[in-house]
Amino acid sequence: MKSIIAQFLNQQNPINDQSIAIEGLFKWMRDSPVIFLWSLWFAYLFVDWMIRLLGNMTIAPFPIIFWNFLGWGIINQFWFLVFLPNACFQRKWKSELLILISLFSFYAFWKFYLITFLTPTKIEVGSFLLNESARSLQFLLNTLALWVFYVLAVSQDKFKAMEIKLIRLQIEHKSLQLSPHFTLNMLSQFSASILNLSRDLFQYMSKFTEVLSYSYKNPTTHNSLAQEITSMKSYLNCQKFRFGEKLHFLVLNRFSQDQLSQLPLPKWTLMTLLENVFKHGDFTNENNPCSMTFQISDSGKGPLFSFSLYNPIDIQVHTQFSEFGIEAVKRILTYYHPDHFNLYTFRNSLEFSLLLYIDYGTNFESRSIG
Repeated sequence: MKSIIAQFLNQQNPINDQSIAIEGLFKWMRDSPVIFLWSLWFAYLFVDWMIRLLGNMTIAPFPIIFWNFLGWGIINQFWFLVFLPNACFQRKWKSELLILISLFSFYAFWKFYLITFLTPTKIEVGSFLLNESARSLQFLLNTLALWVFYVLAVSQDKFKAMEIKLIRLQIEHKSLQLSPHFTLNMLSQFSASILNLSRDLFQYMSKFTEVLSYSYKNPTTHNSLAQEITSMKSYLNCQKFRFGEKLHFLVLNRFSQDQLSQLPLPKWTLMTLLENVFKHGDFTNENNPCSMTFQISDSGKGPLFSFSLYNPIDIQVHTQFSEFGIEAVKRILTYYHPDHFNLYTFRNSLEFSLLLYIDYGTNFESRSIG
């Protein structure tokens, strides 16, 4: 009585055992579909033979049984491994259908010959083909059902592998975030400790921490135009601390901060363009300073953001100007803001200028995540 009650209360074990058995069957089908199909076809032959034996039914001669087993085994293999994958995934079925019809015709011809030659039974060609076609449809539908389960099982394996990979990437991402987290905390503590020594140095260190914090920001989270511009200004303050009075850079703002906070922009987009100035430009020319302008205007359908950048070319810098950063920005904007931006550049041996428009109109659709 106790064992019955225990079995009633513990219903998980038989369910788990059944799940393990089903999973093992699916694993066998996934790993060895050819062996699985032949084994299943052999089991069908054995069951059919046992039913005929127990029911005192007529059993065909061995050559007919063997040809039926071999012929339909090959047809099923072709249907399962070649025809269905090509028809469903490659959209190729015409040549495969001709091969399938040829295999069936070859099989039916020899089976009809063997029945006629080895048995006294007289059969008509029409009734024979009709009967074989019906049996063929049954076999093919059964194999189709197995193939659907096979595809689902393989897809589930791939989904699990992708899920595990995603979890691994999330863990690695979290572990990578730990280092920036501690770095920013240490810089904040260091900045606070130097406040009493130098207020200017404290301010520059704070700007540097802002830029560093922005660079560590997760690119999949929402980012606004206001955050990008704020980071660019902090970056310029750091460059002012680095070059001092040698730096000549004009910044013109024609917007309000509230206008920018709701406008999305991929992280590090404008910063990449600004960084090129310090790679290739002459930012120490007092008579011809670099300049950067931000402006928000009304296009009639919504906000229109304009960004311009100008710098003289530093002829003493021997690095080749590849425009890789500009092309990267174009690709990013094309993905996130398709058909809603224009980027123009001009360059000669003396100067470089850039003009970017982003139309945040009523039909604007951003792919930015967040």
